[in-house]
Amino acid sequence: MGITITPNLVFAKPIHFKGTPTLADVAVKGKYYRHPDSARISYPLVAEKPLGTINKPIKVAIIGGGAAALAALYELSNVKDSKQNITITLYESDPEHFVHVSPFISVRTAGLKAGRVSAAVSSDGPVPENVDHAVYEIGAMRFPEIAGLMWHYASILYGADTKVELFPNPGTVATELLHGDHVDRFANGVWLNDDSPTKKVVEVIKNGLVGNESGENISLFPINGKDPAKISAQLKDGKTTDEELKKIDEQWKVFANKYDNVTLVSAVKQVITERLSQLPDVPGLRDNVQKINYYVELFGTVGFGTGGFKSVFNMSILETMRLLLWEYSNEYMLPVEANVAFLSKFYEKSLEKNPNVRVELARVCDVAHLDKNPKGSTLVVFYRIGTDGKEFPEPQKEEYDYVILATTPRQTSSMIGRIGFNNTGGRKVPLGDHGRRLLPTAYEGTVRPALVLSQKYEAANSKLFSAVSNVHMVCCSKIFASVKKVDFDKYAPEFLNEGKVKAIVADCGLGSSYVVPSTILNEKMKISSKDYYSFLISYAWEDDSKKLQHNFGKYPMNIEDTEQVVNAIVDRTMRYVRDPVDNFYKPWWFGEALSKCKLEDPLSYDWTTFNSAGAFKLDNAGDHYNSHLLFCYNNHALKPALKNKFFLANCSYSHLGGWIEGAFMSAVNAVCGLIVAANDGDKNALSAEARKVVDTLDSVAENID
Repeated sequence: MGITITPNLVFAKPIHFKGTPTLADVAVKGKYYRHPDSARISYPLVAEKPLGTINKPIKVAIIGGGAAALAALYELSNVKDSKQNITITLYESDPEHFVHVSPFISVRTAGLKAGRVSAAVSSDGPVPENVDHAVYEIGAMRFPEIAGLMWHYASILYGADTKVELFPNPGTVATELLHGDHVDRFANGVWLNDDSPTKKVVEVIKNGLVGNESGENISLFPINGKDPAKISAQLKDGKTTDEELKKIDEQWKVFANKYDNVTLVSAVKQVITERLSQLPDVPGLRDNVQKINYYVELFGTVGFGTGGFKSVFNMSILETMRLLLWEYSNEYMLPVEANVAFLSKFYEKSLEKNPNVRVELARVCDVAHLDKNPKGSTLVVFYRIGTDGKEFPEPQKEEYDYVILATTPRQTSSMIGRIGFNNTGGRKVPLGDHGRRLLPTAYEGTVRPALVLSQKYEAANSKLFSAVSNVHMVCCSKIFASVKKVDFDKYAPEFLNEGKVKAIVADCGLGSSYVVPSTILNEKMKISSKDYYSFLISYAWEDDSKKLQHNFGKYPMNIEDTEQVVNAIVDRTMRYVRDPVDNFYKPWWFGEALSKCKLEDPLSYDWTTFNSAGAFKLDNAGDHYNSHLLFCYNNHALKPALKNKFFLANCSYSHLGGWIEGAFMSAVNAVCGLIVAANDGDKNALSAEARKVVDTLDSVAENID
């Protein structure tokens, strides 16, 4: 659920399926899409068949219980001969994860978590008399139709004929944009003021960044002389040949080297400066410098109409271009009561294929290679956790043949740095937390670092620790409440024939605010849901999110003392603005609505403070080298002389941070690497499509010293 970029929504009505689409309808949209950093790989095609074969018994640990971990579990369980050969232990540290407990009272979260995919249910009383008002999707809540791998898995789990509903993003419903006292309204490409400077600045920036899909090239940031929109069209087209995709892969690398150090704000400013003549004058600004800065700030507020970009202006233009090339106009909801059910079903399907799976409720504190046999093995050191969330004081250990680290960068870096980066072995070191260590006498043999690319040189290995530790994780938060429809609709203005305004993007520091769909959990809720909107009052990133943190109260989730949160939100929205219809100054209707409507069950959540969920990865300028290394890291398996038994899987180790699609892609990469390693570096153990993962992604350990 990272940054959404849908520039076409501003200018044209999106093309929807006739009637309610099925999972099969949606899955076909992203089946052949290739991402620019893996331009020759269509991940849904890779995952259509088992990724490969392992013909010997192996013992695997998967550390983490989110989307990447469960996809890795599924793909490992799907490996040929896996029922006889692969035993798996899943380590998860959150006692409210669905594999540990079941839901219980009031605003409840227990059993509704799986990493960043998590939910809360708002209720008006204790079980069983309570009436549920809404499901708040704290983590992933919307899924782009172009996320082909995700829809591939959803089709397997729920059946291709299962219906799915469109998600009402800003722009697909009546939307209000506020910058200063300037108000715009639009929906599906129709604007209240067709000559709006907001619309024009978005159009100019869109053209300056990605250009045209056909016709004249107009982008200031071309890829091999072509508008990026043309490259995007090729990446989506199933008829694009591998030779053409190979050229795109080469051209993208040149583009990445050229623009990695360019920030989004500098790119936006360049476009506006060079095309200022295409933008209307702004009364009251004395010169072009002020005009340029005004339009930069305006774009910072509205982005592409789906939420402001000011707080992420330091994002690299390279990262922005990835999202623009992954252009989509439609996002959907999963056919589930809460999105965690998708991953829960993933887990159940894995157990059907491979019953040799156990779950440990534990926090892993250290991982290392353990050299007690010629080919090496791994050591996992952990502290078990009780169902009350408290850790037992004694460290535990277990040995495995292979480990998949499917944890956030913050968690991963804490596990891998303790023993240093020298890969020659010969060291016995105490592992575990200060004051309750596991002494070297507790395990046999000597240890080496977990993440390695070199047998001799520490610099090659320490850069992996640096890469993991320096992944830029965006601060991110959501504030939900349930509000009576009759109360909210009393204040929300009508927009032409698009109905009441249901989405707000403004410069008041809330990011985006909008009505979100809520699934129906039971018959009582079916009645209640007719009366309530599930309202996402604030979906904010970076500085906007940080400025709200002191109001959040209990971290990372506030489900008790919510008054200060609500009051802070209302204070931000109290403003006099010029009404876009009658041109009179009056109190902003959104502030009036929030101040006078009764907000039921407010809930605030801040990912930044939740260690096992994190926020989402977004590259700042200069980050590409490290993030791409982590995406390709699992290809170390092609060099068995390294004796490297560790693999990485997490959306933050992909180029789609925050999206389930990125988590699933990284899981496929990890399992492909593990299969190659288990076959002593033989890539022919992979299926023909899966072989592309190791053949076409960059090598990471070319020279074994």
